Amino acid sequence: MSEWPSTVRKVDPPIPVWVGVRKLLVLGTEILAPRDRAGLRIETEHPGLLFEWARREDGGLLGWVTYQLVTADEQWSRPVSHYVPAHLLRRRGPARRQQHGDYRPRTHG
Repeated sequence: MSEWPSTVRKVDPPIPVWVGVRKLLVLGTEILAPRDRAGLRIETEHPGLLFEWARREDGGLLGWVTYQLVTADEQWSRPVSHYVPAHLLRRRGPARRQQHGDYRPRTHG
């Protein structure tokens, strides 16, 4: 098992992506519990890096990603790496305002 199967494709260099963590780690009914500032912050999306694609048996795609989980008080973080379904990943690029270098927003009518 030293070689990668044909269903796995490495991404080199890794691609910046947004990971749909809120949908991946579905919140339960304890959402009504008191907030804990030292608890993990689960945002809708977290920035991450995509390292490989793997085809599932049923034909779907999984992406191997790494992203950071951070506490609400930002005093602790942990890198997390695992497979994520492709529909919960989207490419992360420059901010829209950086894509249009000389664009100036309208200031009047």
